[in-house]
Amino acid sequence: MNKKVLLLIFQLASVIAYCQPAKIYLSPKAAGAANQSTFIDSLKFYPLKLPKGIAIGEWSYPIVTNNYFFVHNYASKNLLVFKKDGSFVKEISYKKIGEYASPNYDKNKQQMIFLFTNKNYSLTQKDQIQIKTNFNNPRSKKYYKKYVIDLSDTTFAIKKAEITAFDILNAYNLKDDYYCTYEIAVNEKYKDTTDYEVKIYKNTTFMQGFFPYNKQNEPRYKYARWAAAVTKETKTPNVFYIMRPYVDTIYSLADGSIKPAFQVILPMENSIPKSYFQNPFKNATERENFERNNGWIMRQIYLRFETDRYMGINVSFFSNYGQYIYDKKLNTTYNADKVKPDSITYNLPSLLSRSSTEDQYGKPYTLISTEALKKMYELKDKSATYPKELEAAFKDPKNPSPVIVAYIIKNN
Repeated sequence: MNKKVLLLIFQLASVIAYCQPAKIYLSPKAAGAANQSTFIDSLKFYPLKLPKGIAIGEWSYPIVTNNYFFVHNYASKNLLVFKKDGSFVKEISYKKIGEYASPNYDKNKQQMIFLFTNKNYSLTQKDQIQIKTNFNNPRSKKYYKKYVIDLSDTTFAIKKAEITAFDILNAYNLKDDYYCTYEIAVNEKYKDTTDYEVKIYKNTTFMQGFFPYNKQNEPRYKYARWAAAVTKETKTPNVFYIMRPYVDTIYSLADGSIKPAFQVILPMENSIPKSYFQNPFKNATERENFERNNGWIMRQIYLRFETDRYMGINVSFFSNYGQYIYDKKLNTTYNADKVKPDSITYNLPSLLSRSSTEDQYGKPYTLISTEALKKMYELKDKSATYPKELEAAFKDPKNPSPVIVAYIIKNN
């Protein structure tokens, strides 16, 4: 055979192999149990010093900024600010700014941002389409409200802020003035037929689009209650993971190109049938009935964390939700809800099945409430010692101080 032909075949084979995603075999029914110390290492505790009259709810969660811990109490509509040594700084109530206000931490701008729709306007579906289509039109700003807390201002005052085009698009800041949008919408009222699941802008100029779809009648998204691709940072600067609705593949985005990184292989009973994409639903009710009757079919995959050894993979099914941990070395999957507290991790409740947040270095943090700490203390071997920071939380074992826990997920 001609040497040039052989070389071409070898090059093509290399390209195909390079583009093949790593396979992750996940069976929700077969995902096993394990002790928490199998995955968790390097625990660090930050007991919070709460003044009288200030409470932290069972469903509150931490937000880790460069210099502070914020604890979000959604039910009471407030933020509690603590220094990194756990000392209390301030309570910030945001009840008055808007019924639908909720904080979002922008680490690039070092701001806590509250962005929500203006209740003075009742928008039809056609109105919403026009606003999103003309997102750079200054007249669209009146339909939203925005407030910020500048974290460099130690008064932590809530101030009204200017709406930007990317607030309207609900865009993700990749780096500098590059943004990524991920919302997917299908409606016959759109004038254009082609849109992209992932779009990249520089300032307000469209640069690239990935995964085209028909925005007037795409079968997989028509009558969908909500559909969006998800962007997540990786350990490598300026490299991101992209996860799409109804797709079992996790993609990597870098330098303006996207390639498949991982494919989650699910059993047939959890996989979407081809007909789901080929035969459009007649109406929203027909789609809702299908999804209700097929509650364990995968809707979307989310990569929660990744180390050299483990990956945290959450799966949203049509009517259910699962949290799993994949062991790359052993090709084994665990159910995060079956991870058991153990004495090596001080009988802490399962950290990997709880909501968590990451600091600027990617280290996860979670909040352990007073009630959860009481249960943890009941399991304590009284002859064993806690680290001094954790001991400090249990000065009053009947009413321990809430604790923020930082940890590392093992690499090997």
